[in-house]
Amino acid sequence: MQAPDFNKTLRTTQRMAQLAMLLLVATNLLWVTVYFSTRSKGEQRVYVVSDHTTTAASLVTNYKPTVYEGKNHVKNFFTLMHSHDASNYAERINSALRLIDKQIGARLYNKMKQGGILEHYTRFNSRTEVEIDSVRLDMSVEPYKGAIYTRQKYLYDNQVETIPIAADFEMIRTHRSEDNPFGLQIIGFDYKAYNPPIDR
Repeated sequence: MQAPDFNKTLRTTQRMAQLAMLLLVATNLLWVTVYFSTRSKGEQRVYVVSDHTTTAASLVTNYKPTVYEGKNHVKNFFTLMHSHDASNYAERINSALRLIDKQIGARLYNKMKQGGILEHYTRFNSRTEVEIDSVRLDMSVEPYKGAIYTRQKYLYDNQVETIPIAADFEMIRTHRSEDNPFGLQIIGFDYKAYNPPIDR
């Protein structure tokens, strides 16, 4: 009976251990690559849940709005916020608040509530309409900065009173949704003086 060659056995064991370590490292590298690749792909898709459906939306980092989308977003907000009557007041205000930062929206809503807008509509059977004079918007740097110039018409008893309303604003990108089709959010909003010729 021949004694085993311990040196040979040791070398074989070492080679097997080295091979096992290499396989373990390669497997780990493969799993890490797959994990980050899958995570990256998952981050490129975000889902918006609405009352009607769940739809995919582009991540903010992959979406660059046009100046037309920016202007339309502000026009939509301003029209919803300043053009209504007693029957659609709540619906239009709620739609407007989805396009603006919550804190700023709450401040604007509270001012309108303190002004008794809805009570005026009900008492005098009146309504308001908005005409957009112009929107200026710089989208070269985010947050985007701009200004909007409008005339609000207050209609009651076959009479029309025109009130100029203008504001400076800032906007950032957010996710597109049914309530926010342009994927933008107003984060700064301050009324300012505007004195165009007034028609009464």
